[in-house]
Amino acid sequence: MKNTVKRLMSALMAASMLAAVTAGCGGGSADTTAPADTAAADTASDAAAETEEADLGPVLTRIKESGKMVVATASGYMPYEFIDISSADQKVIGVDMAMGDKIAEKLTEKLGVTVTPQIEDTTFTANLAAVAADQVDIMIAGMSPTEERKQSMDFSDVYLKAEQRLMVRKEDADKYKELSDFDGKIIAVQKTTTQEKIAQDLLTNSTVNSLEKIPVCVLELTTGKADAVVIESTVAQPYLIANPDLVLCDATFPEDRLYKDTAIAVPKGNEDFIAIINETIAECQEAGLIDQWIKEYSAICAENNKAA
Repeated sequence: MKNTVKRLMSALMAASMLAAVTAGCGGGSADTTAPADTAAADTASDAAAETEEADLGPVLTRIKESGKMVVATASGYMPYEFIDISSADQKVIGVDMAMGDKIAEKLTEKLGVTVTPQIEDTTFTANLAAVAADQVDIMIAGMSPTEERKQSMDFSDVYLKAEQRLMVRKEDADKYKELSDFDGKIIAVQKTTTQEKIAQDLLTNSTVNSLEKIPVCVLELTTGKADAVVIESTVAQPYLIANPDLVLCDATFPEDRLYKDTAIAVPKGNEDFIAIINETIAECQEAGLIDQWIKEYSAICAENNKAA
């Protein structure tokens, strides 16, 4: 009997120990799965971040990695972009540069890194080559989105529309009522621009003198080396304010060539970047900022012209 009791007590103790071990294993299993779940979550988060990065186009990827947006422009196209001679650092300012700052702010918000514009100020011709070759991130230079240019770069929505005009010396204004009145005359234009194309197409009996920048074209006019400058109305305003001896003549271009659309260019294959630029443009238009910038920077460059 005693042996039976002993065997029963041993069995009960063994059962109790087995239950304790089983419970212990259960607790251990819960403890080890928690770190595994955390590791899995971290892996999923990393994968999501990598996927988000992979979804960015080449230019946005470049901007996010560097924290810089390389902006191609050509100063001397007032009030779009010009050198502020009153500033110590002679920085490039203007309507386009203000737009560039807004785009950089939007990129900072979208990409989660601080994005700073880096201005590359060269010639308009060099700008076109740089954006087509993907050597810059964006071109903001008072540019018209022509069909020819669309072959080598992508464009934003239009953010500004202006008239194409002929600027002449005030003393000669009465001579020019029709385009044919410029037959045999010298017309100054900025090289590789919409204005150059208009002059070549419509002023075929005139001598078209293509120069690198608008200030040089205007200097040719004021010194009598040219009889007119093909210029858009927005760009003409600072020169007209600073120089009362210059006017826009009555001769006008045909309706289909009269107006110029202005847009922003980026290297091809960056639709995500274009979408952000378009969002920024829409916000600036809605807030009335572009008209405000035109007035503000036209006044500044008019003062610069007087000082110069």
